[in-house]
Amino acid sequence: MRFPMISRGHGRRLTVLAAAGVLALGLAACSSDDAEDVGAGTPFTQALAKDYGDLSAQAAALPAEPAEDSGGFFSSLNPFSDSESSSDLLSKAFTAKADLANGGTEPEAEAATGPAQTTLRARLVRSVAAGKDQFPEQAARAQADYDCWVLYGTVASAAAASQACKTALDSSLIRLETAARPVAPPPAPVASAPIPAPAPAPAQVSNDFTVYFDFDSWTLKAEQLTVLDSVIATARTGGQTNITIVGHTDTSGSSEYNQALSVKRANVVVEALVKMGARRNAIHASGVGETDLAVQTEDGVKEAKNRRTVITLQP
Repeated sequence: MRFPMISRGHGRRLTVLAAAGVLALGLAACSSDDAEDVGAGTPFTQALAKDYGDLSAQAAALPAEPAEDSGGFFSSLNPFSDSESSSDLLSKAFTAKADLANGGTEPEAEAATGPAQTTLRARLVRSVAAGKDQFPEQAARAQADYDCWVLYGTVASAAAASQACKTALDSSLIRLETAARPVAPPPAPVASAPIPAPAPAPAQVSNDFTVYFDFDSWTLKAEQLTVLDSVIATARTGGQTNITIVGHTDTSGSSEYNQALSVKRANVVVEALVKMGARRNAIHASGVGETDLAVQTEDGVKEAKNRRTVITLQP
């Protein structure tokens, strides 16, 4: 699973952002004597700087593949580097926004392309304007999720990572809209009104996820990538910071072979999650071969439910 090339049109957009970020840094350095409070800003810009900084670090950790037309058109747009990889361009785009926020400036949300992005951007702009002063962290989270969705969407084959950001945006935008909505005054108490029963506790969201593999395989298919999208969205929504990954096999084959196969199944999940935005140093992976079966069988039995990798989210 390799990080994709950036298409020509979107590559231009990311390269311009990266160059603008470098110019912004130079201008900030030249004026530091005249603005001692640079970096203070508002609670909203401080939260934006942190969220964009996290996105920049995640993008920088992606595999470094050269962007299309490297050394030609892209170089003419960005004179600060002879060659830019797709991860470099994404990282610099997020860094440019983080630097603006650190200086107290509110970066605008990315321009929308297509009706879906246009609709969500309009909702985002309204909600951020209404809630950024009272709910700065929620407003910053929603804007960062939107820009993550849009900018990762400019990488042709990063559909899974872009969709993970979109899933997170669906949750963070609703939370911001709900928080910023004016609260109606409570009705006047009625003496004869019965005391309502307490609302049932919400169902607890599962922190365990399982992906399954074909016989003697460690290849992830589309349905398994959908499960990993849910892992990323749940971790971001719930604030979990640690991910435990354990690979398993059935009892068909030797125990030595199955041990090695279980490690491969754990590692392929690790690499997929990192490309979707998880921090590698927050992941703990291992393989246990055929020693921990989901379905108990005799030795030498092919059992689909035992060919799996289990992902657990922890605080």
